[in-house]
Amino acid sequence: MLITIKKIIFIGFFILSTPSIAQKITTIKMPSGEDIELRIFPAKGNVLLLGFPCDFGKSKNEESVAKSLSEDGLEVWMPDILSTYMLPKVRSSYAKIKNEDLVRIVQKAIKTGKDIYLIASGAGTQLALRAAAKWHEKYQNSDGLKGLILLFPRLNSAEPIPGVKPKYVSAVGTTKKPIMILEGGRTPNKWGLKHLSMKLSAGGSKVISKVIPDIRGYFFKRKDPNRTEDMVTSELSGLIKVSLFYLQKGILE
Repeated sequence: MLITIKKIIFIGFFILSTPSIAQKITTIKMPSGEDIELRIFPAKGNVLLLGFPCDFGKSKNEESVAKSLSEDGLEVWMPDILSTYMLPKVRSSYAKIKNEDLVRIVQKAIKTGKDIYLIASGAGTQLALRAAAKWHEKYQNSDGLKGLILLFPRLNSAEPIPGVKPKYVSAVGTTKKPIMILEGGRTPNKWGLKHLSMKLSAGGSKVISKVIPDIRGYFFKRKDPNRTEDMVTSELSGLIKVSLFYLQKGILE
């Protein structure tokens, strides 16, 4: 269940790299009528990471990770949905994003012909789950969407109560796609990882969960990181590549 820094570096090093292309910005016309800005970090490899929540890549660390992944042959797309909807970055905003817009973004990625993986963090993981489920409902005969990477998911529908099993947002358990969960070893959420994994698998997903020792949730966004969090942040692209390795190989431990 634990994933070590050495494993991150080791596996990441041996994943084949291909040249990247310069970053570009474009827009996607949504069924709702909105134009969503899309930042693309192109690559010549056959994998595309579609980032949720909507502003994945706005911070310095996330942009650095996107560039690193692109240089390693993994294309990265970052749709800025929250700004388009003029919504604040709070949990309640995600419910206001229309399903058809999420499906349009995923399908746009599918049309590249690459293997698509959704990636999200924190409360925004509910958006990735909803996007995967609603896309599959509409395109049941397509297999372009390969899986999801959820970084320290926060999927409770209400504040947890000690001794009471948590209740989750409706998106939990709605997708059949493989899911990789990464959680911090210094957060109480790790104790609920087994229960969350069980609920996520209810829709048919194979769920892999790993705990990274000595880090907290949102570690790459913190202003007071410890030494391990600094190290993992510097190797975040490697961590994502390890997650892809597990999803692609179907390794369950």
